[in-house]
Amino acid sequence: MNKLRNTLFLGLAAGIFAMTSCGEQSSPTTSGDSLSEGASVTQRTTRLKKIFRAAPTPMETARIVQKTGAQFSQEHLHSALAASNYVTSDRQAINLGVYGADLSYATIFEENAISLTYLEVVKSLARDLGVGDVIGDDLLTRAEENRARQDSLVAIVAEAFFNMNEKLKSNGQEDLSGMLVAAGWVESLYLATRHADQANEELRTRIAEQKLVMEDVLDLVTSYEQSPELKAMVAQLQPIVTAFDTVEKEEANSNVSKSGGALIIGGGPSYTASEEVLSQITEAVGSVRNELIK
Repeated sequence: MNKLRNTLFLGLAAGIFAMTSCGEQSSPTTSGDSLSEGASVTQRTTRLKKIFRAAPTPMETARIVQKTGAQFSQEHLHSALAASNYVTSDRQAINLGVYGADLSYATIFEENAISLTYLEVVKSLARDLGVGDVIGDDLLTRAEENRARQDSLVAIVAEAFFNMNEKLKSNGQEDLSGMLVAAGWVESLYLATRHADQANEELRTRIAEQKLVMEDVLDLVTSYEQSPELKAMVAQLQPIVTAFDTVEKEEANSNVSKSGGALIIGGGPSYTASEEVLSQITEAVGSVRNELIK
C-alpha cells in the first residue's frame, strides 16, 4: 500500500492531531486566549490549527528521532492485538489517538507491514466510533493532490475535524474528540521520550517545546462538556503537567513572514530541559500512557 496514502489517511482519521503538516517548522507561540467550556466547533478548529502549526507533529517528531540514529522498536508501540479490548466509546477514542501516533512512527521508519496492520486498527476504531465515513476516498484524494501545500492540507484536516465533531455531537459524544487529541499527543511524546537517552539537541528542544503544546491541548480538551470520562482523563494527565513545570522558558522577540501561503513565525520564546527534567518528563509520560492503554 502506498506509504503516502497511509500517512494521509492517518492524519485525516485522527484529524484532531493532524499528521499531515509538511511546512517549515517554526517556534511555538500562543495567543494566550483560553477556550471556555462550550466553545464552538469553529473556535476549537482554530485552536487545533494552532496546535499542529506551532509544534512538531507526530510525523515530524518521528523523523527527528530517526535522525538521532535510533533503531525502530516495535515493542514501543501499543499492541495492535489489544484493539479489540476497547468496547466503550471513550476507550475507543483514546486508543484511536494512540494507534494513530504509532502508525506515524512505523511509517517514518518504513516498516510497511507494521504500518499496514496499524492502519487497519485505525480504520476499525474509526468505524466503531461511527466516524469512519468522515475520511472517505474523496477526502484522501484531495489530501494527496495537495500534499505539498500546507495551507490546503490545514483546510482539509480542519474540514475533517469539523465533520467529525458534528457527527460526534449529533450522537451526544462530542467529548470524545477531546480524548482523541490528548491521547494522540501523549503517545507521540511517549515515542519520542523512549529515545531520550540518546536524544540530540534538536530532539531535546522539541520535547521541551511540548510544554506550550500541552497547555493548548489541555485548553482544547477542557473546553468540551466535561463528561466523567473526560474529567478522568484530564486528571490522568496531571503528572505530565507537573513534570513540564520545570522546563525553562526564555523570552525573545518573534517575527512573522509568509511562505507558500502559510504564516511562518520565527524567534519567540525558547524552551530547554535539563537531563533531570527530561528524565522526569520521560517517566511521567510513560506512566500516563500506560494508564491510557489499559
